[in-house]
Amino acid sequence: MIETLIQRAADRTGLTTQQAQFGLSAALFLIEKHADPLKVRELFDAVPGAQDLAAAGAALSQNKSGGLIAGMMRNVGGASGAAMSDAMAVGQKLTRQGVTVADMQAILPVGMAFVQETTGGDLLRDVLNTIPGLGPLLTAED
Repeated sequence: MIETLIQRAADRTGLTTQQAQFGLSAALFLIEKHADPLKVRELFDAVPGAQDLAAAGAALSQNKSGGLIAGMMRNVGGASGAAMSDAMAVGQKLTRQGVTVADMQAILPVGMAFVQETTGGDLLRDVLNTIPGLGPLLTAED
């Protein structure tokens, strides 16, 4: 099932399936780390393979630096600063793999549509909205 999401993300962005998987695993890891644990559990239970994909993304958080600004955000920004700092650090690692911010922005609607199709609800949006400081930015309607 999760392979379908990976393929759709690759098709939408022009990334290889490996790059799309890398981007999705990073996003799911960050969601698992910063969103409400009960909502994350509900998402992972509803989407087979999502938890394994998140676990693969955990490697992106090892030996992270994120640079000076990310470090400052982590130290002064509370929970939302920590989420932004982690996102910046992971973003740098994604960029080195050829996955850009624009690619990640294109992947998010694919993921939201996939989860809605799979679960019958807007579960991913519900989970994202629990991330302090970032959720509302990620899920803002155009």
